[in-house]
Amino acid sequence: MVCLKKNYFCSVLLNYFSSMDHLAIIYNENQWRINAVSPLNNLHFNEVKLKQYATTIKQHLVRAVFANASIKFTVSFEELPYLKFSPEDPNGILLRVESVKESKTKTAYEAIFLTWGTHLTLKDAIHLPYMVERGEQRVGVSVKSSLQNIFDCNIKEYNFSQLQLLQIGFNFLNVDTSKSTDLFIIGYKIPQTDITQKVSFKFEVGEMRRIWNSLKKECLNELELVQVMYQNLQNQIFYMITLDVTVFELSEVILPNAEVRSNGTVKMKTAQAINSLFVTLNQYFR
Repeated sequence: MVCLKKNYFCSVLLNYFSSMDHLAIIYNENQWRINAVSPLNNLHFNEVKLKQYATTIKQHLVRAVFANASIKFTVSFEELPYLKFSPEDPNGILLRVESVKESKTKTAYEAIFLTWGTHLTLKDAIHLPYMVERGEQRVGVSVKSSLQNIFDCNIKEYNFSQLQLLQIGFNFLNVDTSKSTDLFIIGYKIPQTDITQKVSFKFEVGEMRRIWNSLKKECLNELELVQVMYQNLQNQIFYMITLDVTVFELSEVILPNAEVRSNGTVKMKTAQAINSLFVTLNQYFR
């Protein structure tokens, strides 16, 4: 029995490190928006079915978005067997929409469906609880509408509260490997002003790590740790410029290797940051 457990643990570890390599499909790109996805009913991974899904999405896309005959679309579904945390997870999916105009091809939209160590096991459905997407908004709206019709599912964009932003941001700090003199930035929207009006405060990553590690010894749990850490930053800002930021709306947390914003967009430059994001989502957002 001990041997079986050890072999299983080794299998999980090997799959984890293998999946980190395959995460390059996410961290080698720019900014993604995160969505929560309910189980995908009657999803099948065989080649014929994947082509059928792509054809249905393409037809809906042409009708709903573009009447311009000079623009052609190609839609593809690709199974990603290594994009998962553990062997028990369902395989991920890459959906890509390319547009062709005047012999020039560009990626108009991409969406990646995946799970990360947690999902529902269902008889006639596959649960890939997370979807990250990037690309043209009107294409994305059409694609998501088609997906919800095809698989009788719900796709809902994440919008992060202040506490959720801090949980994700400070967990990014836990795995950040940048220089101590690099910057940790928190940004706020100013109430009752134009949406572009923001104010940001910058701290050195090394100082943030020192405070975070010191507070770990004093706090009973991670929720308390996040709250006490943020209170410390608020106090620092007040002492520096006599400004009470509690009246502002926290909108973004930016580190050298990862960014998260309240509208559900993220930018991650390392596999460790991606792993941190999905582990945090599993722990606090489900």
